[in-house]
Amino acid sequence: MTDELKQLRKTFEALRQALEAAESALIEFEESLESSSTPDRSQARRGLDLLSIPEVCKELGMGKSWVYQRIRSGEIPSVKLGHNIKVRRKALEECLESNAYRPSKDALLKG
Repeated sequence: MTDELKQLRKTFEALRQALEAAESALIEFEESLESSSTPDRSQARRGLDLLSIPEVCKELGMGKSWVYQRIRSGEIPSVKLGHNIKVRRKALEECLESNAYRPSKDALLKG
């Protein structure tokens, strides 16, 4: 592979990462606008119990990049509504239950 091709690949990878970061920032910005413009929005949403990305982060105590990686991989099920990514609370709870840490008996005896 030529040096020029390697440089082009490296540049496109950096561009892809920058676009993902920009998309995440835009989504958060749109969600913050929506939540500040309609104070009763959380009450109306409660019927579907959809969580925004910041709410998922808060629920899990994890950072945005970690949550986005799990959403992209499909580990955390999500829905895209326009430019917003939402996670059903029930799907998140099921995901957590299916990934619950269950140590083996050997691990318990060693501890």
